[in-house]
Amino acid sequence: MINLRRPQIAILTDFGISDNYNGVMEGVIRKINPYVDITYISPNAKEFNIYAGAYMLYTAYRYFQKGTIFLVVIDPGVGTKRKAIIVKTKNYYFVGPDNGVLYPAIAEDGIQEVIEITNPKMYLSKNISNTFHGRDIFSVTAAYLSLNVKLEVFGNQLEKEKIEKLSFNFTETTENNKKIYCGKIIYIDHFGNVATSIKTSIDKRQKILVKHKGKSYEVKIVRTFGQGAENQLLIYSNGYGFLEIGINKGNASIVINANEGDDICLEAYTQEDSNHSTKDTYQ
Repeated sequence: MINLRRPQIAILTDFGISDNYNGVMEGVIRKINPYVDITYISPNAKEFNIYAGAYMLYTAYRYFQKGTIFLVVIDPGVGTKRKAIIVKTKNYYFVGPDNGVLYPAIAEDGIQEVIEITNPKMYLSKNISNTFHGRDIFSVTAAYLSLNVKLEVFGNQLEKEKIEKLSFNFTETTENNKKIYCGKIIYIDHFGNVATSIKTSIDKRQKILVKHKGKSYEVKIVRTFGQGAENQLLIYSNGYGFLEIGINKGNASIVINANEGDDICLEAYTQEDSNHSTKDTYQ
C-alpha cells in the first residue's frame, strides 16, 4: 500500500502572535522542505513556562499521526549550556531544548534514542544567534528530519537517563481514614481552571479539601461545570484525565492564588467523617 501522507511538523512555542518569530521559523522549514505539512499546537504558550508547555505537549501529541515531528521552542535558557536535542520515541520525533519541556510526552510514548544537535552543518548558518535557536537550530533540524535525514547526522547520542526530567507524578497516602494526594499545579487555562498532576477516581460519597499555600478550600465533586453553583469551587476530571479545580463561569486560579509549578494536595474523606476543619474555606 502506498503511503500518501505527507510529513507533518507540529509546532509549540511561547513566541506569541504579535511578533514574526513563528512566521520566520515556518519560512525556514518550508524553504528546506516545501512539501511538509505544518500545524500549531499553539504559537502562544505561556512565556518561559516549562510546566505549562510540557502539559500542552503531553496532552496533545497522541492526537497526531505517527511519525509527526514535534518542534517545541519554550526555551528560557536559550544561548546557555542547556542542550539542543532530538528525541525519537516509539511513534514520534521531538525537537527542542533539554529543559524538561519534552519529558512527560517522550517518557509516556517511550524514549528510543536521544541525539544532541551539535553538527554545525545542520545549523542555518555559521553565525547562529544566541537568542533565536528556534530559527537557527530547531526549525532546520525539524525540516531535515521531515526529509528523512538520519539521526546520526545531527550529532552524538545522549544517554536518555541524563536528559532533564519534569514529572507529572503525584503521591497517595492514607492518614486517619482519609486519602491524601499531593502533586503539582501543571496548567492553568485562560478560563482560570487549575489542572493538577493528580490522576485518581473520586465520587460524590467523598468530600474533598484542597490544600494550597497554607489554606484549605472545600470543593464540590462534579462531572461538569454546569453542576456547580455561582462562585462555588468545583473539582472534576478534565478532558485529559487530570483532576482539575474550576468555577462555573468563574476563575478558580484567582480564588486559590494558583501558579504552575505550585505544590498542591487533596484530602479525600467520607461524608460521615466530621473530624476535619474547613477553616479558610471558600464555598
